[in-house]
Amino acid sequence: MACFAGRNGVIKTDAATPGTMVAVAQLTSYNINETADTAECTHFDTLGFREYKTTFRSWEVSADMVWNRQDADLTVGSEVAIEVYPEGDDTATDWVISGAVAIITSMDITAATEDNVSASVTLQGSGPLLRAGTG
Repeated sequence: MACFAGRNGVIKTDAATPGTMVAVAQLTSYNINETADTAECTHFDTLGFREYKTTFRSWEVSADMVWNRQDADLTVGSEVAIEVYPEGDDTATDWVISGAVAIITSMDITAATEDNVSASVTLQGSGPLLRAGTG
């Protein structure tokens, strides 16, 4: 079974310049969350078991980073293109999320006396989450 180092992950957006993908600087962690809503369709002939069908799907990406002035480009309410490279963006056979569009829904900046200024951003997917294996 393959094992991948999380420290190589890269997230890119076109927040600074539409159409130009740039890596989110000083990324420390990220999370991709996909969900599916269901509707119950149980009836008398389901032998006492509940049955469900998928209705809508959604996805969200959240990321933590050491804050950088560049992060000001990540403006709440903006719609951005997003790419996620779990193995790093220099890998020819990387599993990637690309061509996806998301809306920046929150940006938190946190500071403590003896720590770096950090930031967290959340992006709500709009439309399909597009996965691709290159190579």
